[in-house]
Amino acid sequence: MDSDAVAEIQMSSARIPSEAALNESYRPGYTRLCPVDVPRLVDVARAALRLDPSTIPTGLRILAAVVFNKVFFMQFGSIAVIARVPFNTPAAHDPVRLRSQIATLDFLSIHKPTVPVPKVLAASPDSQSPPCAPYVIAEFCKGTPLTIQEWYRDMSAASRDRAIDLLADMWVKITAPLPFKAIGSIIRRTVDPHSAMSRMGGAAESPAFHIMPMIPQFPKKWTELVDPSAETRAGPRSIAEHWAARMKEQRDDIVATFPDEDHSVLVCDNVGSKHTLGKLWQCVRAMQELTDIAVSLDPLAHAPAMALMHADYSCWRNILFSPDRARIEGVIDWDDAIVVPRDLAALYPEELTHHTRGWRVDPPDVFAIPPGTLYEDEGLWETAIEETKQRRMFRKAVGRRDPQLAELYTDRRARLRRRVDILLRDGWYAWLSRNDWVLGQGLEEARALAS
Repeated sequence: MDSDAVAEIQMSSARIPSEAALNESYRPGYTRLCPVDVPRLVDVARAALRLDPSTIPTGLRILAAVVFNKVFFMQFGSIAVIARVPFNTPAAHDPVRLRSQIATLDFLSIHKPTVPVPKVLAASPDSQSPPCAPYVIAEFCKGTPLTIQEWYRDMSAASRDRAIDLLADMWVKITAPLPFKAIGSIIRRTVDPHSAMSRMGGAAESPAFHIMPMIPQFPKKWTELVDPSAETRAGPRSIAEHWAARMKEQRDDIVATFPDEDHSVLVCDNVGSKHTLGKLWQCVRAMQELTDIAVSLDPLAHAPAMALMHADYSCWRNILFSPDRARIEGVIDWDDAIVVPRDLAALYPEELTHHTRGWRVDPPDVFAIPPGTLYEDEGLWETAIEETKQRRMFRKAVGRRDPQLAELYTDRRARLRRRVDILLRDGWYAWLSRNDWVLGQGLEEARALAS
């Protein structure tokens, strides 16, 4: 049964299909459940839109099902909404994580109105809510992402250049300096927003929101739940404090994983290569030195600024364009958005770093195909050369709107800090897989910059 058939059922009958029935219309044989009571989810959407309880949906289907969430599309005549419901895994159901996601969207709609995000209409991080699962019901953004084929083959050079300009303009809006003074995740204040304490803090932060310690990004199925007390705590006010906590977490994890301290024990990195425990502790010492140096290399030390960073800025997935590709209609998937020092937010859309060798966050520029390259590999190098040109175009477009942000893309100090931050986020497995950089090139560059 296709989605049009489901829509016809809704127009002819008041009976709402189950999640299992919607699964079959979404993709034959697809069986994964949230589980959610779909009729009650429709009731919540109707109430949020202030529609008569007898209003029958004219369309109801699953729009997408990704790693942690299923997205339901509901239409009532000319009005459409989406409902994001997490799958039944601990990280996806984490109430603190869900409250932060909701707060981030609310913050954006209030304080960054030029960034087109779906407005939250109703939400509950509680699995005991009426639909029997946590949910976020939000406005439906009508735009569509670009496809990979469209980007590489179908778009004219002029259309692609225009898209890059639009992406740069939106990134400048997203990463514009914020009034927050801490590093971490956005959450709503639990104190009375009209209290004296809140009014005093309002000069530096929004009275309705504050920054809690950073919720771990890109969770896995086994990611532990966030301690609820974190919501009431303030995030670290310096990158030194934030990175020190990350280093301690990694040291503690290594000690807990290898309690015998036998340096000859073999350890696997995140790509399956094997190293000795002794090599790992070498990486730990090098990372500590890298972190200490990177703290001292803040390019904005004279004028500190924080920025909100979208963690997955990709027009193949999360940037929705108008049909003529002349406008960005929506920016979605803010699950892992964080507030960080602004130099860490000088990043590129994924499409401009797709074919890179080495660091995805700060890819090396490629201007020519290396001598001796095999014929079958030349295509990848040609794409890397094209992406180098596109990144330069992106930086120029950023520079026309925000010269300070543009400079952070090529500042060697900022680049080192971004790499250290990525390694600290990814943990000691990544230190081992990049041990050549950690123990060699990275450490040499850090020492040279420090001197």
